[in-house]
Amino acid sequence: MRIAFLTSEYVTEASFAGGLAQYLGRVTSGLVARGHDVEVFVIAESCETVEHQGVIVRRVPAKKWLPLRIANIACKAMHRRRLCKSQLACSTALGLYHAFRQRASAARFDIVQAASWLGTGYFAAKNPWTPVVVRASSFEPVLFPHRGQSLSLDETIYCRFETAAMRRAAAVYTPSRFLAGEIRKATGVQPHVVNPPFCAALGRAREDVGAHDGRSDYVMYFGKVAKYKGSGLLAEAIEPLLTQTEQLHLVIAGPSEDDPEAQRLLSLAERFPASVRYVGSRDHDTVMRLVGGARVVVLPSLMDNLPNTCLEAMAMGKVVVGPNGVSFDELITDGQSGILFQTGNPLSLRQGILQAWHMTEDRRRAMGRAACMRIDQMAPETALRDLECFYEGVIENHAQSGGTRRPVGRVAKECSLR
Repeated sequence: MRIAFLTSEYVTEASFAGGLAQYLGRVTSGLVARGHDVEVFVIAESCETVEHQGVIVRRVPAKKWLPLRIANIACKAMHRRRLCKSQLACSTALGLYHAFRQRASAARFDIVQAASWLGTGYFAAKNPWTPVVVRASSFEPVLFPHRGQSLSLDETIYCRFETAAMRRAAAVYTPSRFLAGEIRKATGVQPHVVNPPFCAALGRAREDVGAHDGRSDYVMYFGKVAKYKGSGLLAEAIEPLLTQTEQLHLVIAGPSEDDPEAQRLLSLAERFPASVRYVGSRDHDTVMRLVGGARVVVLPSLMDNLPNTCLEAMAMGKVVVGPNGVSFDELITDGQSGILFQTGNPLSLRQGILQAWHMTEDRRRAMGRAACMRIDQMAPETALRDLECFYEGVIENHAQSGGTRRPVGRVAKECSLR
């Protein structure tokens, strides 16, 4: 198959190393290894084409959408806040579409995968020759309440844009049953579920070369420091432990959002300088070395979607303490491959941390092995086979309909989609 990916971030770009970029790096190189031709269209400052692990990467500029440019001029004249996020989404989607359309006129693709973030497939979905599928790695309308924010006009327009991009697509899929259910409830769209590929052996290799320097006396939190990631919940749960358990330390790594719950967690580093260390936003390899040296990894998300942080920690054989919902229970079997606590409950989280902290070394290793075995089930050869089957079903439907798109969710071949 000839496959195009439309995205706002990719592993080749210096300023983007988040979950979406890491996922795309794995899946695109895996598809190339399986004999497919893959091209990635990514928003960048410069316009150029490079090759990365067999993947053709086309860096393209954003392109401002005239209706929103006019709307922003009007907002400025009326001294109102500009529609920044909406403009970013539309500019991203339009820039990707223009580059894709130009390339597709010379080399037709069999299928296009667009990221849900920033509605990257909104304009491309109207093309009559290639079906566009949307992979929903998150869903802003569901995420906003967990950020403790009320929707502004800008955010309302953006959420509608993201939803419209899904509705226009030939099909939608998500990594987790949890997010698929949330999208279905919010929009009526019926997504499919295709687990992402993950190379567990890579995680174990990183652990082997990790900078343990003889210490494993800390609990590790990594990823975005934000309310919806459970930052305030973790602060409430772990603060008493920092005074009661002298040997327990906390290391925090990741970028911070400007919200009170994030600052509440980071303030622990100032109040307990001997026990809490915030290392900020570091490169991926450095963070993985820190994870490799941790005794326990805690990920207390209020909302999530098979997060890379959990996959990476489990692949390294770490005991992960995570919530008993929001997709973590699709990865962790409580007491066997990790520890689940009651979502949003600080007392339950505190008990989970203590349980993991005081676990015997033999028990910790056994749980780590079970975690690795779970991630082995997401090996590329299995996950990419499911993704290929999903693509083939969409392509078949598109051909049978004469190039016109069918309603979202109608895919002929189910194969092993779960």
